[in-house]
Amino acid sequence: MSGENEANDCAAAAETGRGLAQAVTDESRRTRQAVVVIHGIGEQRPMDTLRGFVDAVLVDDPAHGSKYRSKPDVMNESFEMRCLQAPRDRKLHRPLTDFYEYYWAHHMEGSKYTQVLGWLKNVMFRSPKQIPSGLRPVYFASWVLMLTALALWVSGFFAAAGTADVSFLQALVRQKWLFTGGLATLVVQWAGSRIVLGYVADAARYLSPEPSNIEARNKIRSEGIHLLRTLHETGKYDRIVVAGHSLGSIIGYDIIRNLWVELRKPQDPQPQKQPELKAFTKEAETLQDGDLSPAAIEAFQQCQHRLWREFREVGIPWLITDFVTLGSPLAHGQLLMADDMADFARKKEQYELPVCPPGLDTDPFYSQQYRITGQGPEKIRNISIAHHGAPFSCIRWTNLYFPYRNFILGDLIGGPLANVFGKGIRDIPVRPSTTNVLDRTLLSHIRYWTAGAAAAGPADDKRKPALETLRSMLRLDFLQGRNKEAGEPRDEGTV
Repeated sequence: MSGENEANDCAAAAETGRGLAQAVTDESRRTRQAVVVIHGIGEQRPMDTLRGFVDAVLVDDPAHGSKYRSKPDVMNESFEMRCLQAPRDRKLHRPLTDFYEYYWAHHMEGSKYTQVLGWLKNVMFRSPKQIPSGLRPVYFASWVLMLTALALWVSGFFAAAGTADVSFLQALVRQKWLFTGGLATLVVQWAGSRIVLGYVADAARYLSPEPSNIEARNKIRSEGIHLLRTLHETGKYDRIVVAGHSLGSIIGYDIIRNLWVELRKPQDPQPQKQPELKAFTKEAETLQDGDLSPAAIEAFQQCQHRLWREFREVGIPWLITDFVTLGSPLAHGQLLMADDMADFARKKEQYELPVCPPGLDTDPFYSQQYRITGQGPEKIRNISIAHHGAPFSCIRWTNLYFPYRNFILGDLIGGPLANVFGKGIRDIPVRPSTTNVLDRTLLSHIRYWTAGAAAAGPADDKRKPALETLRSMLRLDFLQGRNKEAGEPRDEGTV
């Protein structure tokens, strides 16, 4: 009997083991997504941006208690970072969601005025035709101020030189406005040390491929790529969203276009028919030739998402489905990322700067052969993949901006992107989510996820509050993607 009991115990243990294995398997099959937030310019502190972002984006739900929990961040290389995890919410169709911050500000320490001035010189001495229309008022105002200051100084020296009754130095002293100008210069110097070196210098150094900036640029990009690569390699996630604010949107763009080169090919080839390739090309052609209506953009982005699912099915490991930009300087990409308009066009044509949708002058997809081994004889099968300049064949790009007008209203830094990086970008003009009057001024650039009661706009203003729109465009209701298999009419990832 002891032997029989021992056998029964072993069988029970084996059954328990199978139960544990089944539990682990079920857990591993749970849908899980990650959101990576990239902060903008300025002397940012680690986690400040992420906490503010997550607090605003997640809606309070008393049934779940705390909106998120703070966990160790094992994906980032910095010990300053934490992962903020929002639990699964079936009612909102939201799977378990991990929020990460890509923090890069520490690589911009030690900025110098010479680095800023060199960048400004390159901008100021361009032809007005090379300046984006949204920045031309600032461009001309800068020239007027600079020439006015120069004229005042020159006229002062000539006035002093023309005085015969006293020495030249005494004549200079009589020009009291010169001393007032000197005091103003000191004020500008103080303000510049806080504003220019704290904010503009970040953009100047990152956007200028000068020898003194190369190391910082490479570190920022390589660490960002490392974070996203690690998220891919863990096997935990079904989907990744990248959200970039201000200069962070340019950094996100650079990270995506470089990581795509690594992860655009199948790692575990699963050859099958790929009907979404033709559907995408047809939809992109329709978009290029037609009007940019919301319905057309929605249809195109749904096509992008279906293509992403098809890529996953054939073994391509790419997980980034959405790129959300907020107040993005990419609106002025021809000024910031190239020497002139011709250089900017060349970089896009040669796939150095990817556009959305990819250029249709050549087919964005090509066929590559793979050796498939299994139980039967080895087979050579073809799988179609996208070329190195086509990450936005399967990444939906959504851009939010406060329209800029009248010199002080709206976001001067951001703007629409479709006319710069392609008609497939969903540009959404928004309005502040608060009633604060200052949030409608240039300060709006840092108000994209500021929570509050949105002020009612004019009757003809169709813009939605920025925070409400951001929540929608992150598409955290990723569990809706499973409704297609359940026969429900709503397509995957719609909002």
